[in-house]
Amino acid sequence: MQTIITIIVFLLILGSIIIIHEFGHFIAAKIFGVYCSHFSIGFGPKLWSKKGKETEYEIRALPFGGFVSMAGEEQSDEEELKDIPIERTLKGIKTYQKVIIFLAGVFMNFVLAVVVTFGVNALSGQLPVQTAQVGQIIENSPAQQAGLETGDIIQELTINETGQVILVSNFGDIQLTQKDLQTTASTIHVQIKVDRDGQTKNLQATLKYDQSSQAYKLGIYQATRSMNIAEAIQYTFISIGEMSVAIFVALGQLITRFSETVTQLSGPVGIYQVTSQVTQTGQITYILNLLALLSVNVGIFNLLPIPGLDGCQVIFALIEKVIGRELPEKIKIALQLCGLGLVMLLMIFVTYQDVLRIFQ
Repeated sequence: MQTIITIIVFLLILGSIIIIHEFGHFIAAKIFGVYCSHFSIGFGPKLWSKKGKETEYEIRALPFGGFVSMAGEEQSDEEELKDIPIERTLKGIKTYQKVIIFLAGVFMNFVLAVVVTFGVNALSGQLPVQTAQVGQIIENSPAQQAGLETGDIIQELTINETGQVILVSNFGDIQLTQKDLQTTASTIHVQIKVDRDGQTKNLQATLKYDQSSQAYKLGIYQATRSMNIAEAIQYTFISIGEMSVAIFVALGQLITRFSETVTQLSGPVGIYQVTSQVTQTGQITYILNLLALLSVNVGIFNLLPIPGLDGCQVIFALIEKVIGRELPEKIKIALQLCGLGLVMLLMIFVTYQDVLRIFQ
């Protein structure tokens, strides 16, 4: 049952990203009057189709891409489009209109990521409170044994061995290190002064030094509060920005340290594995965050100046504007086939890597 759920979620995530990307191209082309003969989700054999006023809408067997057939593209069916006026083709519109059409898919991927991330933040986004208020308490931790309760506000810590008093104003003040306390003891005894519903309580705790975190562990998590709308908007763009920077850094490393970085990439199999892990948590917010991350990935990937991708289409359009004529169609087709071939080779390689990881 879990496998079926994972497959459904996986297909919904990929389908959403592909549909929104191709819809961007499609709606921009329609706005500028470009004739679109096909709007397809997926590649390979046709599973379903419906003829609209002039566009045939399709779902195909392989859900790892999609396409919009626009009049004037290199691969256009000349016989099918012989009666289409030039002004309704990519060749008959202005350069800026071509650029908008080519970049519309990337734009819509970012719109999807922004909308999804904002929705998650607005509905369930959490920020730490400013005070050292106790949130979750770890089972069998010193905090639980001392009698700390969720909602307590820690005001003061006294180290019994040294008499050192630490006034606590925020959660960072209770991160006790050996350097701060000027001790090498593996265990310390601490008196904790807390505000509990307006009353002062003094509790005693025994803390052990945790080598991994390099601190004495009390065993609590900081209390959080819900984001307001302004914060949800702010942190949405912070998150999208961080995702984008991380992807650009990875792409830079792919160029400068190809042999090391390429082995860390993931393809459809790797994405399926991550989807399975996220789905098993049962947390819809994790699934939505994965959707946003992958949508940003697809958007940025399509900006690359690789023949066959949107970024290269923009470059072709700008070059043609500068030189005042179209590039030879055979050259563009050859470059696009080479680019798509390289992308397919990379996809095969990362899929092979994903499969190896499964059996390691």
